[in-house]
Amino acid sequence: MHDFPRGAVVTNSSGSCIGIEKEMEAEALAPIAPARTAIFRIASNLQLVYGIGPVREGELKRDGYRTLFDLLAHERWGQGACAVVEALERADARGLSSFGVPDLDLLALCAPNEVVFLDIETTGLSSTSALFMVGMIIPSEQGLVLHQLFAREYEEEPAVLEETLTRLDGARAVVTYNGKRFDMPFIRRRLAYYGRDDAPQTSVIDLCPPARRKFSLALPNCRLSTIQTMVLDCPRDGDIPGFLIPDLYNHWVKTGDVDTILPVLDHNELDLIAMVDLLPLLI
Repeated sequence: MHDFPRGAVVTNSSGSCIGIEKEMEAEALAPIAPARTAIFRIASNLQLVYGIGPVREGELKRDGYRTLFDLLAHERWGQGACAVVEALERADARGLSSFGVPDLDLLALCAPNEVVFLDIETTGLSSTSALFMVGMIIPSEQGLVLHQLFAREYEEEPAVLEETLTRLDGARAVVTYNGKRFDMPFIRRRLAYYGRDDAPQTSVIDLCPPARRKFSLALPNCRLSTIQTMVLDCPRDGDIPGFLIPDLYNHWVKTGDVDTILPVLDHNELDLIAMVDLLPLLI
């Protein structure tokens, strides 16, 4: 097995992998948004009740039903409103998501130490491809800490998955970029491949849709690297394009060429930093 110049070997019940931890220069994650503001926006959205569209919402509000709490007394819509209100009172992010509450409002219901930023690297996009790295930024009492879990060879994938579950324990929200369509479904598929049914049950907050809504007309594309360069004013000098990553990892496994694989870890870190910096612009 090839030696690795960063981090240390982490061992768990599924094997071993490399674990890298680094304190970030950024300060601790500030409160995402005032929870009271998010709760008011959610409670004012009558369209969260199944069957209520924009026109019906306008009619109800003109009749005095301005919030879901007002709607509890309505003969027809009260039962539907009750289900949403109960989820809101429990701060049940997953339940509220199923009613259509926007991701960024859900995020405001979480404390900063309950939020994890996550980005994965894989050997391809197909369902048979393997996951070889999970990067996370996790808040701590000292600030933000970068965690990267790396499989030195294909056989260490189960250990990376196991360690990821451990480090996500206690998180109520996982912030991603395109993670609802890729990162989290990919993790679930790889866990299922190994016969596991303990996929994370946290809410998945995807920054990609709101970023596209906000920046698509002003940018050539809404790739995270483009946003980091043109919106966050943080050029990614020397960064590798994402499409090269599978080949670079396969080359590393065959040769142990450190100069090939370290830029992949740096790319993953840059993606995570970009998400942390982007979030305040979308709230």
